[in-house]
Amino acid sequence: MLITLPELMMFDLDGTLADTVPQLHEAVCYALEQVNHPKISIADTRNYVGNGADLLMARALTRNNDATLADVDATLLKTARMAFNEYYAIHFDCSNSLFDGVVETLTYLKQLKIKLAVVTNKPNRFVESILVSANLLKFFDFYLGSEVIDAKKPNPEPLFYVCQKLNVKPGRAVMVGDSYNDIEAAHNAQMESIALTYGYNRGRDIRDSHPSYLFSRFEQIAQLIKRIAQ
Repeated sequence: MLITLPELMMFDLDGTLADTVPQLHEAVCYALEQVNHPKISIADTRNYVGNGADLLMARALTRNNDATLADVDATLLKTARMAFNEYYAIHFDCSNSLFDGVVETLTYLKQLKIKLAVVTNKPNRFVESILVSANLLKFFDFYLGSEVIDAKKPNPEPLFYVCQKLNVKPGRAVMVGDSYNDIEAAHNAQMESIALTYGYNRGRDIRDSHPSYLFSRFEQIAQLIKRIAQ
């Protein structure tokens, strides 16, 4: 458990900072239409999110939460992914999608001079624009999406990469997220973790991932840090 202030706090994006499923769902359904596949429900999209855009589309194409990339024809997947990118690049707006307490908590953490970063499995090409649309970019010292390095969460390499970029030892960092991918990545990196119960975890109970802390509201992060700072 944390006994001193962390030097770095890393945050997942989808389901942690913002409710992005509605925009993702629109992009997925557009892509499915382009390849003559039936649309899926927004509940399905919520369950399929978390491991990057390729797996999101593979799950949507097969309507299988456990689908792998090998389960989908490579040409079909490539075409669908291109359509997803085309739509999502111009049809996202997170200005009204932030979870309660996000801005206030990030503001407080910045006042304490804690370094902040976003570490997401969402394609990196979309991350900055999404943070700009939500007026969050100003809070973060760094962001990392997928397709910059080969590894994705729950592999710890994205966390190590960000720690290296910001010159922080992993033991002085904390990972904050809403899914198994986030908490397991923290375990694998041997760093503390904070899990949020309200996000996207593919129907699983996030408590089963054994985070260091479990919160149902984002502002509880600030409350934790205030206790440590006193």
